[in-house]
Amino acid sequence: MKAISAGDRPRPHGGPGDGLPRPNPCRRRPSSAGFTLLEIIIALSLVAILVSASVPYLFDSFANSAGDRAAEAIAARAQETRREAMETCQPRWLELTSAGIKELPLPSGWKLEVKGLNDARFHEPAPGARWEFTPAGICEPLELRIANGERQVTMAFDALTAQVLHDHE
Repeated sequence: MKAISAGDRPRPHGGPGDGLPRPNPCRRRPSSAGFTLLEIIIALSLVAILVSASVPYLFDSFANSAGDRAAEAIAARAQETRREAMETCQPRWLELTSAGIKELPLPSGWKLEVKGLNDARFHEPAPGARWEFTPAGICEPLELRIANGERQVTMAFDALTAQVLHDHE
C-alpha cells in the first residue's frame, strides 16, 4: 500500500484536468437571512383570508351604528320638543313619517314604524301623524321602531318624561 500524500488527495472542488466543474468565484452564495418567495406568498394568503373573513362583520357594525345613532337622535329630539313645550307653555308636535321625523330623516334604507297605546302591532305612521307634547311635559305613550331589513331598534317612551324606557335590537 502506498501512502497518500497531500498532493495526491482529491480536492473538494476538483482540480485541473480532473473533469469536475470549478466554482465561479464571482457568484455569491444565497443568503439564508431573507424570506423565500413561497413564505411570502403563504403569509400574504393568510392575511387575505383573515381580511376577507372580517369584512362582513365590519359592514354589519357600520349598519348597526347608523341605526343606533338615529335612535339616539330621535330620543334627543323628543326630549328637546318636550322641553320646548314646557318652556313656551304651548303644545309642540313631532311629525312622524315612515322616513323618520319630519325634520330628522333616517339614514338611507331605514324606515320608522309606530305602535301606540292601543295598537297591537307596529305600523307605518298615518299621513299627517303627529306625536304631541303638552305644556305640562306629558306626551302620548308611544313605541317607535326603526328597521333596515333584519336590523331594528325599538324604543318605548315614557309618557311623563319622554325618556326611552328601554332600547333593544
